[in-house]
Amino acid sequence: MIRVFTLMSSLLLALAASPAAATGCVAPERCEIEGGYYLAAPPPAWDGESPLGLIVYYHGWNASPEGAFRNRAMVAGAHRRGALFVAPFASNGYWRQIGEGRAEGGRDEAAYVRALMADLKAHWPIDDARTLASGFSRGASMVWNIACYQGALFAGYAPIAGGFWRNTPPDCPSGPVNLRHIHGLADGVVAFDEVGIYNSAPIPEGMALLRRLNDCGAAPEAAPSGDERLTCERWAGCGAGRVLELCLHDKGHSIPAEWVGEGLEWLEKSRP
Repeated sequence: MIRVFTLMSSLLLALAASPAAATGCVAPERCEIEGGYYLAAPPPAWDGESPLGLIVYYHGWNASPEGAFRNRAMVAGAHRRGALFVAPFASNGYWRQIGEGRAEGGRDEAAYVRALMADLKAHWPIDDARTLASGFSRGASMVWNIACYQGALFAGYAPIAGGFWRNTPPDCPSGPVNLRHIHGLADGVVAFDEVGIYNSAPIPEGMALLRRLNDCGAAPEAAPSGDERLTCERWAGCGAGRVLELCLHDKGHSIPAEWVGEGLEWLEKSRP
């Protein structure tokens, strides 16, 4: 009995000493922070010490962090690339706009995202060069907002099927960013090149804003996507040393799970 107790004690001490155990909130347990919570999970084979990439996925309207984690293919895509997968919580089911003159009532999303990133970095060995914000629909709108107003929080951004809401801001205080946007030309929820049915701003306007901020030339180059569904063009010779990419497909308002993890792969391959 004494030997068994000693072995169990040793095991518990080893777990407590590892970064994974130090979080105390590996999914499905909630990580509580100011303004809400998030779910997080490292790759199953992670050694507990090596630096981790990071994918923070902002869910769509009326979805949830728990719903994101039920998409096992999406989580596995992050894990295959050595990334911690994180799903934040949208208060009342949707993300609010941020930025001076644009912020909506309710939770201060900029403060929530800063609290999220501070908590992640306090408990996990995050590789700052491999941090990606991705999201779908209204979650993609949140990604555009963070890129514009809190751009230094992530190394790259990969919004899917969502852009700015209401209108495109005249400027982005954060300055240049690495961003890859994916959109369907038949999207009837968030239209690509016109105002959508829920008052979403045209995606080309947002891309034009970032091209100006990144000091990119007007003409892009064709870019391999690794996915036959996508046709991509890239602005790689930008004066700011950042990369922009726009990938289009002929379907509607959708997000194949693999596109989220591929966003981190794109970031790693595209950095100058």
